[in-house]
Parts: sequence; structure tokens; C-alpha cells
Amino acid sequence: MAAESSHPMPPYGVAIHQAIATGDLARMRSVATSASAYLSENGDLRAALEVLKAEIARAEAKKS
Repeated sequence: MAAESSHPMPPYGVAIHQAIATGDLARMRSVATSASAYLSENGDLRAALEVLKAEIARAEAKKS
């Protein structure tokens, strides 16, 4: 079993994979609930990252 983290871990792949690796159904459900809440609070991170990359490219183009 993986060691517990002493601080909250965002529900990214590592936290999800660690929960799966434990085989602990309660922990997997808890991580799934946390991940769902995180996504509903923070929206689509992938889409936000694409917007950020576009803004970076636009700012870099202005510098040239």
C-alpha cells in the first residue's frame, strides 16, 4: 500500500493512480468525488491551458 500524503493532493493522475493502486474502494470513491468537485469548481483545465498558450503566443508575437 502507498504511503499517505500529509497534505492534500490535487486530483491529477498521480492521486488517481495511487488510489487505484491501493485497491481501497472507499479511497477510490473519495478521490473520484474530490476530482469531480475540483473539476466543477475549476472548469476545464485543458481548455484553460489552450487559452493560456494562445495568450503566450500572442504576447511573444508582440515582443518580436
